[in-house]
Amino acid sequence: MVKSAVAYRANGKVVIAPVIRTTSGIGLEVDPKSLGAAPDQESIAGTLAEALARSDRVVPQPSRDEWKGLFQPFLTATGVRSHKAFMDGAQRVSIRVLDHQLKLTPGRNLGSKEGFEPIPDQAQLHSADDLHSAAAALLRMLSPSAA
Repeated sequence: MVKSAVAYRANGKVVIAPVIRTTSGIGLEVDPKSLGAAPDQESIAGTLAEALARSDRVVPQPSRDEWKGLFQPFLTATGVRSHKAFMDGAQRVSIRVLDHQLKLTPGRNLGSKEGFEPIPDQAQLHSADDLHSAAAALLRMLSPSAA
């Protein structure tokens, strides 16, 4: 099973969350942890390790009525009321464990209707044993100047 997580900077706050799988194979971002506006490398590395460890779950496919509220915890974690407000200036980095490496892939913000599009040519690989290196790269990718 692939372990994966996601990191966002939205409304000035950094959030990291595990990505779990549904029985039909769809990735769900769940249980976000807000690290505030200026997290240090140590807190990013610890939260990333925790999110990756919690990402190897499979849950039942949500029913049609359950989809609507699935992103609400992310709005709460970043202090915004709507998906549109969340997406305004938001940055996203996908993190996947592949063959003992962490692959960090930033996303291009296409707005609240389209979401994020991966930018594969900006992806970086880091040793899965070196979360501090990955955390430093995440901080650079999510820096306000990278937007």
